[in-house]
Amino acid sequence: MKVDLQTLSKIRNFGALKYAPEKIVTLLALTGDEKTEFLLEINNPQSQIYTYYHQGWEIGEYNIDAELAKKAETGDIMSIIQLNERQGNRRIDDLKKKLFGI
Repeated sequence: MKVDLQTLSKIRNFGALKYAPEKIVTLLALTGDEKTEFLLEINNPQSQIYTYYHQGWEIGEYNIDAELAKKAETGDIMSIIQLNERQGNRRIDDLKKKLFGI
């Protein structure tokens, strides 16, 4: 599936917002074969669509962590707790991926 840079940028932004692929299909007004092809591409690690979506996802995660870290530095207890929980969950997820590929 060929997409222009503007659409890829939108896909990255949707990824940053953690939008599900089905929601992105609706937002991009894809139907029929385009919808089917998009849903295949977003799950194909060799695809540009997959790459931009997952880059966006990681950028969104980074932005959340950076904001929590800023607040944690000021002594905000809830931010410290949330940041620690996110870091712990990320370590668990990374270990699952390394050991089991999930």
